[in-house]
Amino acid sequence: MIPFLKKKIYLTRSDEDNLKFQRYFNLVQKKVDARELFVSTPLLNISFIKFEKLIIPEMNIIFTSRYGVKALTGIENLKLKQVYCVGKSTADTAIKCGYQNVQFSEEGNVSSLIKLISKEVKNPQRFHYIRGKKVSFNLKKELSDLGFKIKETIVYDQVFNKLSSEQKKLIMDGKVLGSTFFSASVAKYFCDNLKKVPDGFLFFCISDRVANIINCSNTEGKFTVKVSKKPTQQSMIDLICKEDILC
Repeated sequence: MIPFLKKKIYLTRSDEDNLKFQRYFNLVQKKVDARELFVSTPLLNISFIKFEKLIIPEMNIIFTSRYGVKALTGIENLKLKQVYCVGKSTADTAIKCGYQNVQFSEEGNVSSLIKLISKEVKNPQRFHYIRGKKVSFNLKKELSDLGFKIKETIVYDQVFNKLSSEQKKLIMDGKVLGSTFFSASVAKYFCDNLKKVPDGFLFFCISDRVANIINCSNTEGKFTVKVSKKPTQQSMIDLICKEDILC
């Protein structure tokens, strides 16, 4: 039984991602309609960079988000290359887009991706890292330190949105139970722009790395940080629906 129907939870991804999350929630959770529980408050929009021509001679490609995969949708000569993805969601997107040789890290984070690449690729090779303009982890440096040759191409930009005055007031008035966070950059942006939250406010985090951003922030208030067991939508829903979530 979900105990907090009188309060809303903010979804902080893009509108598209928030809608997908709510649809999936309704598929697996029958006790409440997602529209009664969640409010889409996108703190992030994606702006894709247009390329007249993009040449990727490297045989290995790294994707750390599905946005990177989507940005290369029209380039057909990449589909036989070896692809390494940060997690299952990104890998599923790559497979749907026609990539035939896709591997992903089970834990769904950058550290496990580095371990995967180090394990699977015995001799240092060249990789093409497809990424967004803003990153919270220097993957190129970490892999370069291991002897790999890394070329980067930025294919999209992350545009952050501020919470409105009304949205902030609802939080401070205690009418919002908490917010979901699927990325470290969005969590940092939220904490940088909301210096205080009411006691009991919940941060639902996709991973320990995202949770650490919040715990290390200067945000005031007796808030609680909850971490998903796995970096998946299903695990986040399980976290939100736990009966002891308010403990």
